[in-house]
Formats: sequence, C-alpha cells, structure tokens
Amino acid sequence: MRHRTPIGVVIVDDHTLFREGVRLIIEHEPDLTVLGEASSVDDAAALIERVRPDLVLLDLRLTEARGVDLLARVASSPSPARVLVVTAFPDESDIAEALRLGAKGVVLKDATRQTMLAAMRTVSDGQLWLPPDLSLKVIATLTRTAPSAGTERLGQLTARERHIAALVGEGLKNRQIADHLGIAEKTIKGHLTNIFLKVGVEDRLELALLAIKAHLAPPDRPAS
Repeated sequence: MRHRTPIGVVIVDDHTLFREGVRLIIEHEPDLTVLGEASSVDDAAALIERVRPDLVLLDLRLTEARGVDLLARVASSPSPARVLVVTAFPDESDIAEALRLGAKGVVLKDATRQTMLAAMRTVSDGQLWLPPDLSLKVIATLTRTAPSAGTERLGQLTARERHIAALVGEGLKNRQIADHLGIAEKTIKGHLTNIFLKVGVEDRLELALLAIKAHLAPPDRPAS
C-alpha cells in the first residue's frame, strides 16, 4: 500500500446529505482529504481510476446497483484502494460478502464522528475494522465458507508466530498484540509479514479466518 499525506478519500453514497456530512468531518482532519464523491458504481469506478484514492467509503445499498459490485472493479486496479463499507443496514451476510470481495472494514452510519475517523485511519493503515457487536457474527459467517487450504501451513509457524496468529484470530490489533507479548509494535508487523508469506495469505482477515478454522489458541488458553 502506498503511503502519502494526507490520506486521499473517495465517498461513494447516493445520499447527498451523508456525503456532505462526511466531507465536513474530513475537512477538519489534516491527515485526511476528500478527492471526490460519487453516487453510482459506474461514476465511482471512473472517479477512482482517475484520482487513485487511498481509501474508498462505500455504501452497500446504492439506488442503481449494489455497492459490492464496485469491489471487484476496485480490486482489479494495479494499486487498489482500501475499501471501508458504510451502512445503515448491518446485515452480517451482506457484510461478509463485502469482506470476501475485498472490503477491509465496516462502519455503521450512526457511528460517532470519532468512530468514523478511527475506522478510516485503521482501514487505510491496512487493518480490519468491524463494529464490536457485529464482529463475531460476521466472522462466524465467513468462517463457515472459508476454504480449509492453508490451515495445514499454520504448522510451519514458530511458537511465537502461532501465538501472534492466534491473537489476530481473536481480533486483537498490532498495538494490543505488542502489549500482550511485551514487545515492540514494529516487531509484530515484521512477524506478520513472515506469517503471511508462510501461510499464503494476503491480509489479517484471511489469517484470522485460518486461525479460527484451525481452532488456534494462544498458549495461555487451550484450543477449543
């Protein structure tokens, strides 16, 4: 993922008032900037190709098409943007589908300003964001359909790497894992890079699903 300051954002929503509200929130943040807005999948795809944002805020329910229809088009880009789904209808099956198609997080439209900003920054940094009350339901839905391929490769991990993978499966972020293990957050990022390569996954979500499917548990707690 390319890094630049500020984080470039595209807002995709068919409600003008929502787009204007998010724009006003972002305009007060020096590390975020709105590069454009769109109300349809086709307009959004053209805009994203033109301005190449770091982050796309995507409503799942657009008037002319499903928001998830944009995800494959975003993913096919040579340098795809991170996608944060924004929705007023938190259906776990819809959210699970969006995550399978490449979205990196979900935030509810009734979230606070602080939560919205935290979600944007977390997803733009490459981490997964899910509302706490939806996390277990969505992960359960994803796990039921997740492929088993890769779980056997968890055996190639060192004890420390397995511990970290298990904590990722429990939804902990890098800082929380670092605090739990008493090591630097930078060290956790290095371990995760190695884990991704060994197990053959591209991101934290895939690793979390494998850890859950393999019933991987931290050494201080027995596997289920």
